Amino acid sequence: MKLVRTLVIGALSAACVAVATPGATASGQQAASVREEIAKLANGEIGTGEQPPGSNCTPYGPCESWCAHFATWAWRKAGIDIPNYGFTGDIYTWGKQKNRAHGTDTGMHTGDIVLYGTGPSSVDTSVHTGIVVAVSGGKITTVEGNSGDKVSKHGPFDPRHAEAAGRPANIYGWVSAD
Repeated sequence: MKLVRTLVIGALSAACVAVATPGATASGQQAASVREEIAKLANGEIGTGEQPPGSNCTPYGPCESWCAHFATWAWRKAGIDIPNYGFTGDIYTWGKQKNRAHGTDTGMHTGDIVLYGTGPSSVDTSVHTGIVVAVSGGKITTVEGNSGDKVSKHGPFDPRHAEAAGRPANIYGWVSAD
């Protein structure tokens, strides 16, 4: 009888420890692994370019401007159900519908998509996008499709001054990977 009681108490103690451990939830671990997978996928594509050169033809979508196709490709490969968008502003609009969009140039994490320009309304105001692959000391590093006709890494740079760091424009917003 004493042995049975000890086993039950021991099992309950183990269950309480598992529940009380911060960050031990399946969804928290899943979100972290999705973010890591997005960064791994993006980094793995660095150097992939247009075939033939200057054609806008890539493995990420139709033969057209393809930075948004690349970003949404990486998210889909990592398990996020997002359409294959060709227009960067559509990523922000999708993010708003899913409560993932942020109209700021700070606060992003690994795996998030940043959007360059002044807003999502047109190709004149939403000009480029990239995937955040690292965040450190208030600076981000991105991997971007259609950057010099290939997938390229940029940074680290201060997201509040992206254009001054050589990006095509400042960041108007970002969409969270979770």
